[in-house]
This record gives sequence, C-alpha cells and structure tokens, in this order.
Amino acid sequence: MEIFYTVMLLIIATVVANMVYPHFPLVPQAFYQIFAGMILSLLPIYSHFTLEPEMFMLIIIAPLMFHDGQNIDTHELRKHMSSTLSMSVLLAIITVIIMGYISHAIIPSIPLALTFALAAIVTPTDNVAVSSITSNVEMPHNVMGMLERESLFNDASGLVAFSLALNAFTTGEFSVGTGIKSFLFVFLGGLIIGLMLGTILIWSRIRLVRNGMDSTSVIVPFDIISPFAIYLIAEHFGFSGILAVVAAGVLRSAFSKQIRLSNTSLQLVSKSTWNIVTDILNGFVFVLLGVSIPTVWHDIQKESMAALPKYLVLSIILYVVMVVLRYLWVKFSFANIQSKANDHNKNAIISALSGIHGTITLSMAFSIPFTLGNAPFPYRTIIVFMATVIIILSLLVPAIVLPMMLPSNKADIDPNAIKDQKRKTVNYATKKVIDNNPQQKTDAHIVAATLSSQYSSGRPSDKRFRKIMKAANEVEINSIQTLVDTNKINAKIANYYIRRLVWQAQRNRQFSFYIIVFAIKHFNHLIIRKFKKQPHKKVQYDNQRKLFKQMESYGYENVMQFLSKDHNAEDQAAVNAARHSYNFRHKRLNENGSSERQNELFIQAFQYEYNYIQEKSTLGNMSQLIAEELYKQVSIDQLIYMQQSNDGREK
Repeated sequence: MEIFYTVMLLIIATVVANMVYPHFPLVPQAFYQIFAGMILSLLPIYSHFTLEPEMFMLIIIAPLMFHDGQNIDTHELRKHMSSTLSMSVLLAIITVIIMGYISHAIIPSIPLALTFALAAIVTPTDNVAVSSITSNVEMPHNVMGMLERESLFNDASGLVAFSLALNAFTTGEFSVGTGIKSFLFVFLGGLIIGLMLGTILIWSRIRLVRNGMDSTSVIVPFDIISPFAIYLIAEHFGFSGILAVVAAGVLRSAFSKQIRLSNTSLQLVSKSTWNIVTDILNGFVFVLLGVSIPTVWHDIQKESMAALPKYLVLSIILYVVMVVLRYLWVKFSFANIQSKANDHNKNAIISALSGIHGTITLSMAFSIPFTLGNAPFPYRTIIVFMATVIIILSLLVPAIVLPMMLPSNKADIDPNAIKDQKRKTVNYATKKVIDNNPQQKTDAHIVAATLSSQYSSGRPSDKRFRKIMKAANEVEINSIQTLVDTNKINAKIANYYIRRLVWQAQRNRQFSFYIIVFAIKHFNHLIIRKFKKQPHKKVQYDNQRKLFKQMESYGYENVMQFLSKDHNAEDQAAVNAARHSYNFRHKRLNENGSSERQNELFIQAFQYEYNYIQEKSTLGNMSQLIAEELYKQVSIDQLIYMQQSNDGREK
C-alpha cells in the first residue's frame, strides 16, 4: 500500500508542476518538477528517500530509452554514426580518465578507482534534461540532433565505466586489458542481444497483426512490456540492459514501415499511450531528483561538513572540465555536427553547455553500496553529494546562458499564424481527397466537411448561416433547373421534387426559408401550398425514386463544390454548418454502407495533412515550431476520429 501512495504522490507532483509551468514559462519545466519533489520530501513517506538504482533503471530509464530509440531518425543516425560514437563512447572514456586523475590530484585521499567511479557517474548526458531546459529557446537543429543521438549511447558508456571502476576498488584488481575486454563484452553484448531480441519482438508483433490479433488490448501491452523484457534479459546475461533497449528501439524505428501495416486506430492508440507513459516518466525523473536532494544534503551535513567547501570547489572544477572537453571536441571536429563556418564556434559552445546531466547520474551515485565488508563504504556520501552538485550546475548554467545566446521560440508561436496554417493544411487535404476520389464524391465531401471542423469551432451567427444557405440553395435549384433545361429531367418531376424539398425544409428546419423564395422565382409554375403535417399525395411517375436520387445527388455535388471554394475565415463556421446540413440529408437518402469508404478517405486525408506540413516545413515556408504544433493537432484529431469510429462499430 505504501508503494501505491508513493507512486500516486509522484504522479500528482508531476501533474501539478506541469500545470504551473505554462503560467510561468520563463523558468524551465524541470525546475518546477524538482521543486515539487523537494516539497514531497517533507512528507514522512519520503523521509531519507534514496533511489533504488536497479528499479529506477528498469521502470523509468529502460522505457524512456526504448522510446527515444524508436523515435530516432535512423537515416540521420547512420549518416552521423561515427560522430555519435565519437561523442558517446570515445569522448566519454577520455572524460572519465581526465576527470579521474584531476579529482585524485585535488583530493589525494580519495582512491584513484573511486575518482574514476565519480567521473563515470557524472559523464552521461540526459536527453530528457536537455529537452526540458531548452524548451524556451530555439536550439540549432543540428546541435539538438547530435545531443539526442549522443544520449542514446553515452548512458551505457558511463554505466560500464562506473561498473569497472567500482569493481576495481572493491576487489583491488584492475588491468587495462581486462578492463577493455569487459567494456567491449558489456557494450557490444548489449547491442547484439538488443538487436536479436528486437528482431524477435518485431517479427512477433507483425505475426500477431497478420493473424488478426491486432486489437489494442493485445498489441499495446505487448509494446509496453517490450523494453522491460529486453532490459531484464540483457542484464541477466551480464550485458548492458540500457544499450539493449536502445538497440531494440532503433531497430524498431528502422522497421517502422512494416510495423505501420497495422490499422490506423491501433497505431494512434499505441502512439498516444507511449506519449502518456513517457510524459509521466519524464516528470518522474526530475521529481525524484528533487525528492533526493534533501537526503543528500542531510548526509553530507552529518559526515563531512568541515570539508564541504573543498568538495564544492571540486564539483565546480569537474563541471568546467566537462564543458571545456565537450567544447574542444566539437570545436576541432572530432564530432562533426555539420555547422556552417560562421556558426561553428557558437554551436560548439551550445553543444558544450547542453551536456546536461540528470537522474541517471544520480541513480549511479546511489547504486554505490552502503557498506564494504563490515564498514561503511568509503566516500559514498561525498560522491553522491558531488554528483548532485554537478547535476544542479549542469541544469542552472544552460538555463541562464542559453537564453542569452539563442532566440526565444515563443516569438514564433503566434496563435493566429497557427490557425491560418491549420486552415491551409485542412484546405489542402480536403481538396486532395475530393480531387483524387472522383468515384467517391459523396464520401469525399462528407470527409471534407468533418475535416473543416478542425479549424473552425463555435456556432455560426444566424446572419452568416442564412447568407451561406441562401447561396447554397441557389446553387442546388440552379442545378435542377439545368437538368430541366437540358431535357434530362421532366419539368413535372422537378417541380414535385422542389415542392418536397421545400416541405421538408419547412418541416425539419434543416434549410433556410430562402429555398422557398428561390423556388418560386425560378419555377413560376410551381404552386406553393399550405403545407400540413401529413405527407403530400404521392405523384405517380415511373422510376420516380431513381430520378429523385439523381436530382438530389446532382444538386448535392454542385453545392459541395460551391462550399469547397475559398470563403472568408469569418464564414467558415457557417460553411461547415451548411455542409453538415447537406451531408445529413444526403446521407439519409444514400445510406449504402459508405462508412468503410469514409474511413479509408479519412486515413488519406490525415496523411495529406502530414505531407503538407512536412513539405512546407522542409521548404522553409512554415517554422519548425508551428509544424510541430500542427503535427500534434493533427495527431489529436486523428486519434479522436478513430476512437469515435471504433465506438460506432462497437455499438
């Protein structure tokens, strides 16, 4: 029960911090989450809280790294693989060696093996922390891409180096050859077993879908438990569980086309579920950091208060050394981030400052045993304290400096610009659906009407609605008059159809009274009777029903073409309402199993929207921030539609 309360409070703290952030966005979201964690630490349930490293790695880090892997651009990863490994492996090893010797030189009382362990602890960067701290600034795309790719692998580098250093201290034995062999075994073994298990899971998932077991209750849990299973199996055989889940995630990204052969509803539910899970876990990362800080401070006060200034100075030195090493590594192109000559030095500084550390660092520090033999583990509290200080420095410095170097991304987020681009996106998609499906015009127009509601909300004014309906009614009656003039429809049939149309309009109030006025004007031989509630006397004509449907369909198509034209933004709500009225009538008269066709057209339309956003953002006609916001909105619209579609089928 205590675990339940612990988790619930962490969720509440994460949600509250996320609710506060939009009101005060100048402060990065991570700091609100850390502060929420520090408030939680005041509760007895979190008294002297420490992370359980194995559980933390399994429950939080494994799914987050798997998610990052499956969302990485594999083309970019292959293209920049040498630079990625240079940053995440070679630079990580050099950083551990240099900082280990510096720490031992400054405080010789700390054994060299433990200074290497400290250096390994503070080496890994945290992509979650980077994203949170840089959320208010416009990061260069090439720098952000490099940071994301680097964070996939340097966690494992730090973990392996830490394990070797800790083992050397506890056993008193270490050789360079053995250390290299062990590093390669754990590192490469993690990659290989991750690729093997990832292949098995992808094959199993595809088989499930092909065999008809593609319901969300089967596939979504299968996807969610995948990183946990991969991590546990890799760790069981002594390999890096983190690298295994990263490798499996990247493999999943490479086979994304095959995986997407599943139905759209499943894809959307799976994607939204992963987004919810990762959002919560990302918040947990910083809330847990905040919960841990008071415990760290309490322990250092109790054990080493006199030497506190010396440890603070060493922490600052180590942080500066890491920043300088990262700067030089990028500056002299040991890792090529493909910067323009004029921007290279600036991007090197940004890359150096963005090497932010997070709770993987803290979890490694907490994984140091409490005891060695029958005595307390030496320097454990000091190492945990210095790791915490370096984490805080790595969060504070870029939060202060980067906004001075980079433009704010908030300037680009103009609600009116987003609304305008959304309108253009939907117009593009609806036009493509209608133009590319001439054999399914009715369904295409219904889909277009539904899509148009994405960017137009609210009830239209009566004046605007009457204006649009009057124009639409004129188009319909003109269409029927054309049929009469070209001798395709008998005038008496047309008169009777219009009379029924007027009566239905008066009865249901679906259409404007202008249809009556316009009918009298164009069909002067039509006598408008005083309509009563009983139906009209049936007029006997051969194939009357067929002719009525022909007139209705012809008029409907012309009205839809009229409504699909560009209208004033102020009239859009009225246009959508008119579309709804005509679609409602047309659907009642032509209910012939069109729901499946409409589903296919909706899938097409959403894909057209994605294509439009991608094309415009690639050409530079749409800012990246607006593109990301539109991607999010289209995904939500898609999810809502598919959920409603599923609910309708279940009923």
